[in-house]
Amino acid sequence: MDYRSTRVLPAPAHLTEAQLRGAACVWCGVKLALSAVDLGVRPDPQCPWASWFPRACPPCHRPRSAEETR
Repeated sequence: MDYRSTRVLPAPAHLTEAQLRGAACVWCGVKLALSAVDLGVRPDPQCPWASWFPRACPPCHRPRSAEETR
């Protein structure tokens, strides 16, 4: 799945390496499986030349995506 519309993400400075590269959920930190939701490549606000790759587990993404549709 690809949900680039999820706008509110944790600041990259507060994430682990696994969360920054998309191997762990950007919100809860759980190791991700094939069911992970791709949140799109994002530029790092402190290092504009660098990118990070947020992904989420479905249980964390579901309520956040529902909030955006309200």
